[in-house]
Amino acid sequence: MQPNAILIVLLAVLGTAVLGGAGGYWAVRTSLAGDLQKVALTTPVFILDRTPLMKNLPTDASPEAISKAMSAWKEQANQLAKAGYLVIDSGMVVAAPEDLYVRPQP
Repeated sequence: MQPNAILIVLLAVLGTAVLGGAGGYWAVRTSLAGDLQKVALTTPVFILDRTPLMKNLPTDASPEAISKAMSAWKEQANQLAKAGYLVIDSGMVVAAPEDLYVRPQP
């Protein structure tokens, strides 16, 4: 093979690599741009589960004890809302990923 032919082949390979890399970068950047914009517009959501709260109350709990427990639950919801989260009662959820649930610790 002549030296000029080798140089032409090397330049063609290099040009193809540069164009392929640039095209790949553009394709990835374009496809991610829509997803990143969608994530920025998504409201963070938490589901507040009061089941553990109710299970931890004694069966003969006074109305005051129940009211105090519910006030603490509501305060937790308000704190999450102040932090910018949408808080949903677990009783209203049909299906959700497990990591969205917030459960009071006993």
